[in-house]
Amino acid sequence: MAFCSSIYTAAIEAIADHYGCSRLISTLGVSTFLLGFATGPLLFAPLSEIWSVRSKEKTLKFLRDERPTNLVLRGRSTIFKLTQPLFLLCQIGCALAPNIGAMLAFRFFAGFFGAPAVTNSGGSLTDMWPQSQLSVPLALFSAASFLGPVIAPLVGGFVTEYAPWQWNFWVVLMLGSAVCLAVFFYLPETYHPKILRDKHGKQSGMNESKNIKLELYINLTRPWKMLFREPILFTLSLYMALIYGILYLDFTAYPFVYKESRGWSSGMAGLSFLGIALGMFIATASSPYINRVHGHYVRKLGRPQPEARLPHLIILSWLIPLGLFWFAWTASPPIHWISGIAAGVPFGLGLVPLFLGITSYLTDCYGKYSASALAANAVFRSLFGAAFPLFSQQLYEGLGTAWATSLLAFLAVSMAPLPWVFYRFGPRLRAVSKYHLQTMEAQEAAEQRA
Repeated sequence: MAFCSSIYTAAIEAIADHYGCSRLISTLGVSTFLLGFATGPLLFAPLSEIWSVRSKEKTLKFLRDERPTNLVLRGRSTIFKLTQPLFLLCQIGCALAPNIGAMLAFRFFAGFFGAPAVTNSGGSLTDMWPQSQLSVPLALFSAASFLGPVIAPLVGGFVTEYAPWQWNFWVVLMLGSAVCLAVFFYLPETYHPKILRDKHGKQSGMNESKNIKLELYINLTRPWKMLFREPILFTLSLYMALIYGILYLDFTAYPFVYKESRGWSSGMAGLSFLGIALGMFIATASSPYINRVHGHYVRKLGRPQPEARLPHLIILSWLIPLGLFWFAWTASPPIHWISGIAAGVPFGLGLVPLFLGITSYLTDCYGKYSASALAANAVFRSLFGAAFPLFSQQLYEGLGTAWATSLLAFLAVSMAPLPWVFYRFGPRLRAVSKYHLQTMEAQEAAEQRA
């Protein structure tokens, strides 16, 4: 799914020529995909953890607001098996779309049905690994989520150069089909309530009845309430959204810069992302050491606290603006092309730990409300990712490579002190956070019962 999100960028010009539309309209294919990705988690994330009506008769009762008496928990694997084939069908629709409107519609639904592969997978990881061992699996998963969009323009560039642009979607279809088969034949259910329900059947206590409308309403509205009422969540989500937007802007800006300033082909322009990919790989390989840093600060602070997730980010957050400034002033001739590509290394090296650290901080801070917090975070950053590519060409044509990228770097600089701010003042902010206080009260009550 992550691969599919950005392979489209390599074919933006070819798609514009094919459908006779502007480059801006063609770029909307990136934005509509991310809008679908922003919408999907709001529906599919809660559906994997709530009870659903088992029969047609009970569905009719539910629609008439009669409380059903026998509901079946769907679980996480069911959502994957439902959405993956629909995601693949959307790839066929994109490849065969008769006009740009149909293309944009299929891209939206591709993001919508592909979202659970990214958003619900985090829940599966937490099902399988205890919190103390989760850092490395989560780092590998996050690296794949970010390396996919970085590697895709490289592959797509050569595909577009040597084959019809529709082959970008056929490539995604082939890769996705292999994953889909693996999901159907090898992916077990990981959600513990679902496993217990299947194991014990209709024994007492397992055959629950819940108000689905109420749960859906809560899951659809709570993320937005938290986003705009919780300063911790809003500020850190804004930071992640900005960096995410810059990343997706780069997917359209990098090829433009190297094609215009150095005359590279589509395939060669895709190689400009190798620096970012290398930085992400180094960051992933360093995750065991970051886990040790976290353990050290847990001991230093006396007990597990969310702020223990942040010390390494106080330094690493500055690598992102460093990489942007480096690219800004070395990407164009007469400076050697390798310098601009190398500038992506600190960007990628700072991005992965930043996203992992903030995600872990929000999870520790909001506890039982962390799913809503992370849903709000994912939607917010997807909206930025959808918007930023739309003005990339105008930005770089108007300001030039140096000042356009420097503007992005200055924005990153303005946010870089946030890890230190939250490490220093986080306890005070948490002390006035409604949802954090409710989480702490629930944890204390659970400890007393134990």
